[in-house]
Amino acid sequence: MPVSFYQMKKAEKKRKHWKRKAVLSILLFSFLYLLSTVGYYFLPWSVRKPVYKSCPGLNRALCIRGFNIMNRVDGLGFGSDVTVDFHPKLKSKMVYGGLPTSYSFTPRILRNKSYIEGYSDPLKNPYWVVYRIFKVNNVEHGKRPSFRTDRRTLARVRPSDYTHSGYDRGHMAPNFAIATRYGSIGQRETFLMSNIVPQKPWINRHIWKDLEMLVSKKYSMNYQEVWVITGPIFKKPVKRLKSGVAIPSAYYKILVDIKSTDKVRVVAFLIPANIPPYTRLKSCIVSVDEIEELTQLDFFPNLSLTEQEKLESGVSRLWPWWGPLTFFD
Repeated sequence: MPVSFYQMKKAEKKRKHWKRKAVLSILLFSFLYLLSTVGYYFLPWSVRKPVYKSCPGLNRALCIRGFNIMNRVDGLGFGSDVTVDFHPKLKSKMVYGGLPTSYSFTPRILRNKSYIEGYSDPLKNPYWVVYRIFKVNNVEHGKRPSFRTDRRTLARVRPSDYTHSGYDRGHMAPNFAIATRYGSIGQRETFLMSNIVPQKPWINRHIWKDLEMLVSKKYSMNYQEVWVITGPIFKKPVKRLKSGVAIPSAYYKILVDIKSTDKVRVVAFLIPANIPPYTRLKSCIVSVDEIEELTQLDFFPNLSLTEQEKLESGVSRLWPWWGPLTFFD
C-alpha cells in the first residue's frame, strides 16, 4: 500500500523531533559532565585525596577537564606585573641583576657553558642555578645522555645514589630548554649530578615539567629571552636519602623578562614537595621576598635597595602566553 504524503510528513516530523531530542540530550550530558568535572576539581584536596588514594584513574578522569580549562584561563594573564626600570649594564649572558648571594653560607660556584650554579657539598644539592633561554627557530635536540658525577664537587654524588630511593633525579637547569639553546655540550652539562635534586615523580614529571615547558616553549618564544633562577628549599631538620643527599621540602623558580625597552618584570613560583596533583601553576606564584626568607639568599644584589624592595615584595600575575590573546599583556 503506497505511503501517503501526510504519512511521509508525519514520519519526517517525528524524525526531526527525535533528532532535536538527541542533540539536546547530548548537549545536556556534555554540560553536566563539564559541570561535574570542573566542580570536582574545585573540591578541597582533603575531599579529593581519598579518591586519589583509592582510585587514581577516576580522580584523574574527573580532575583533568577542570585542570585543563583553568590552565587555559590562567594563560590569558589577567592581572598586573611587578616592574622596575631596566638597566642594560645589569644584563649578562646568564643572569640579570647579579648572582644570588648569602650571608649564611658560601656556595661552590660552578660555571658551565649553559648555566652557572652555587653548589652545597654538605647538602649534596645546588643552592641555586641560573641560566638564560631565548627564542630559537629549531627546537630539536639530541638523545638524553647518561647522568654522571661532577668531579668539581667534594660531594661527588653518583647517579646510583638515587637508585630505589623513590625519588626522581630532578633537573634544575632543564634538559630540553638547555639542549635546544646550547646544543649537545649544554645538554650533557645538565646531566651532571651537581645539577640534580631529589623530586617525587608526581612533581618532576608533572608540575615541574609543566613549568619548565611553559618557560622554554611559551615565554622564551613570545618574549625573546628569559632569565631563570631556580633551586631547592630545605626545612630543618633536613631529611636525606640513604646516600646522604638532602631532600628538599620545596622548589622555587624565579623568572626575569625585559617587558619593554625600559622595564623589567619578575614572577616567582614556590612548589612544595607535598603539593597535591593537578595544582595550577597560578596558585604557586609568590613574592621573591618569600623565597628569600626560605632560602636565606639575596636575589638581584646589583639592583638598588629601592628597586629590590619594589621588585621582590610584590606578586606578579601568571604571564600571558595563550596564542594571540597576549593582547591582555
